[in-house]
Amino acid sequence: MSLSRRQFFRRFLGNEGQTPRRLERYETLLTYARTQLLPYDFSLTPEQEAELLSAVRSILETAPDNVLFSMEIRAQIEEIVEAKIEPWRNQIYSGARTERLREVRQAAPDYVSAFLTESPSSMIETLKQTFRIDDINELEAVLKRQIEDWINGCDDRLIDQCDVVTIKDVVFAQLRSWC
Repeated sequence: MSLSRRQFFRRFLGNEGQTPRRLERYETLLTYARTQLLPYDFSLTPEQEAELLSAVRSILETAPDNVLFSMEIRAQIEEIVEAKIEPWRNQIYSGARTERLREVRQAAPDYVSAFLTESPSSMIETLKQTFRIDDINELEAVLKRQIEDWINGCDDRLIDQCDVVTIKDVVFAQLRSWC
């Protein structure tokens, strides 16, 4: 099937009637979105990136020439990119925070052994009397369960201030309060 002159020149000029200047601007703005506006603090999945660039393409395709060649289009692109990225960023940070809190809570009972070896014998004797346990191994097991129950009941805001190393000070303070 042969092409008419009109079809030939439309294809030659690009995208069925769009001017090369418009296509060039379109590609420049799409490259701007891809290189300058993608998040640097986490990476997007291929599906998320495709969805984001599809939204940018949609804006570019529907923009009239006077908007496409003005600075107004950049603000529109930045707005749509931020609107798309924000929920993904919140989801990533929320998941990372939950994982970090879980790790800190899991590490807390392990510091009971360190407390028992570093504490003076008078504190250990007080703990033995408080819990009515004479065997040090049994006391350690009971204290680990108590710390585990206590740390799981703590507010996330307290745990959020610690990491797996600094939670030791909080655990030691709690154990001293039981003496």
